[in-house]
Amino acid sequence: MKQYRYHIAVLTMLVTAVIGCKKVDIDSPDGFSITTDKAIYKAGDTALFNLSGTADMIVFFSGEAGKNYDNRNRAVLAGIPKLVFQTNMQQGVLLNNDSLRLYVSTNLQGYDSANVVNANWTDITSRNTKWPTVLSSTFVISDSIALTDFNTSDSINIAFRATGKKYATAAQRKWQLQNLNLTNFLADGSTTSLFSTFSNTGWIQANIKNNPVPSLTTTNYQAWNVGQAGINASNAPLVISSKACNSNGIPIQAVYPITFDPSAVTNVDDNDDWLITSAINLKTVKPDVGIAIKKPVDVTLKTYKYRFATPGTYTLTFIAQNQRLDEKKEIVRQVQITVTP
Repeated sequence: MKQYRYHIAVLTMLVTAVIGCKKVDIDSPDGFSITTDKAIYKAGDTALFNLSGTADMIVFFSGEAGKNYDNRNRAVLAGIPKLVFQTNMQQGVLLNNDSLRLYVSTNLQGYDSANVVNANWTDITSRNTKWPTVLSSTFVISDSIALTDFNTSDSINIAFRATGKKYATAAQRKWQLQNLNLTNFLADGSTTSLFSTFSNTGWIQANIKNNPVPSLTTTNYQAWNVGQAGINASNAPLVISSKACNSNGIPIQAVYPITFDPSAVTNVDDNDDWLITSAINLKTVKPDVGIAIKKPVDVTLKTYKYRFATPGTYTLTFIAQNQRLDEKKEIVRQVQITVTP
C-alpha cells in the first residue's frame, strides 16, 4: 500500500512539473487599432484617440521633436554643436602677455605632455568675444561657440591653454573656469547634451612647462587643479593634508570651479599648462523615446488624449505589446494629423 502511494506521489509531481513547464502562448495584439475624431486640430487643442483591441502595454510616440518613432534607435546625427563656459582672471598685470586660449584637436592620442605637444590643435580663441577684461573673481559667460566645422571628425578634445611669462616684479595670471556646456542642436528642434557636468566632461591637465617637484607638506601651484593622464582622485599617488593630489602636488578638484594658480609670488618660471576634456563625438544624439500610456497592471485603455502646442504635421505612433517572460509580440499602428496655428 505504501509503495502504491509512493508511485501516486511521484506521478503527481511529474504531472505538476509538466504542467509547470508548459509554454504559455502569447496572443498577438493584431486586433489593436487607432482612430481619431478628426485629422486637423488647432495648436492648443486636445486630440482624442480611440483605441480598440487589447494589449498588455501601449507606448506612444507623438511625432514631436524628441518623440519621433523613426528616431528611436538613432545614436549619431550631425547638428550644430555649441560650446558655452565661464571664466575669470585674477592677479598679475593686465598689460603682461599672459593668456588663456581655446583649442580643439581631432587627433589627440593621449593626455601626457608628449601627446599634447604632438597633437594638431586648432586655435578657436577668437570665436569667443567675451573673455574677461578686468582682474576679478566674477565669472564672464562666453559666447555660444559653434563647432560645426569639426562634425566630420569621429571625436574631438577641447582644451584651455594657460601660459604665463616670468616677471621679476609681478605675479602671473590666475585663471578659473566653470560650467562648461557642450550641446548638439538638431534641425528638428531636439537637443543632446554632450558635456554638462564636471564629472561627465572628464577633465585632465597636462603640464608642459614649469613642473616642479611637489612639496609633501604645503599647497603646490603651477598646474590646473584636476587629475592627469592615469591619475585621478581615486588612485592619486600623493596625499597631502588628507587630500588626493596630482603629480604637481595640487589637490584634485571634483567640482567647479577649476583653477590655474601660479601662486602670488613674483619671478615664477614660464608656465604652459593645458586643461583638456575627454574625447567626444560632436554628432552624438540621444534616441527619441515614447511614453508608456498603458502598463500591464492597468485596465484596458479605450481612449487617449494629447495636446499639441506647435503647428505642424505629425505622425503619431502607438506600439501595442503583449509579453510573457522572454517572449514578446507587438504591433505598430500609426496615424497622421495636422496642427494649424
